[in-house]
Amino acid sequence: MARARPPVIDEEPDDVAPDALSLLRRDHRLAEELFAEFARSAPQQLDPLARRICKMLRVHTQIEEELFYPAVSRALTAPDKQLVAQAQVEHDQAKQAIERIESMTSDNPAFRNEIDLLDRRIAQHVIEEEQELFAKVTATGIDLLALGVALAERRDTLLDVLGLHGDDEEGAANQRETRADESAVGRASARQDPGTT
Repeated sequence: MARARPPVIDEEPDDVAPDALSLLRRDHRLAEELFAEFARSAPQQLDPLARRICKMLRVHTQIEEELFYPAVSRALTAPDKQLVAQAQVEHDQAKQAIERIESMTSDNPAFRNEIDLLDRRIAQHVIEEEQELFAKVTATGIDLLALGVALAERRDTLLDVLGLHGDDEEGAANQRETRADESAVGRASARQDPGTT
C-alpha cells in the first residue's frame, strides 16, 4: 500500500501558498514576460502566444473580479474604494481589447497594434494596482494568506479548464532559461570571433 509522501520542508517558494498580493504580482510578472516574448517572437508563434496572453489575462481578471476586489472593497474606506472602481473600468477595457484580439489572426494588419495597446493598458493597470491599491490593501489588515489560498484555488481551476495549468509559470521559466542560454552562447561566439556582429 502506497503511503502519502511526507511534506518537503525545503520546497521552492512557488510551492508555498502565496498571499493574495504575491499571487497577483506573480501573474503581473507573467503577463510582462508573455508580452515581451510576443515582441520577440517569429511570425508563426504570434497567434498561439496571443491566445495564451488572452487566456492568462482572462483568468487573472476573473479571479480579481470574483474574489479579490469584493474582499478588499469590504475592507477599504469609502475614498479608497474608488481604486477598485477604477481597476474595474481598466479590466472592462482590457476585456474589450482581448475580444478584438481573439477575433483576428496575425494576418490582420491591426493584430500587432491591438496586442501593443493591450500591453500598454495592462502595464499602466499593473503600476496603479501595485503602487496604489496594494498599499491600501496591506494597511487594512485583511487576511491576505486566506485570500491568497482562495485566489490560487480558483486560478488553478480556471487554468485547468483552459488547459493552461502546466503551461503558465513553468513555461515562462523555461523561456527565461532558454533566452539566458542563448545569450551565453551568443556572448561566447562573439568572444571567439570579434570580427563578426
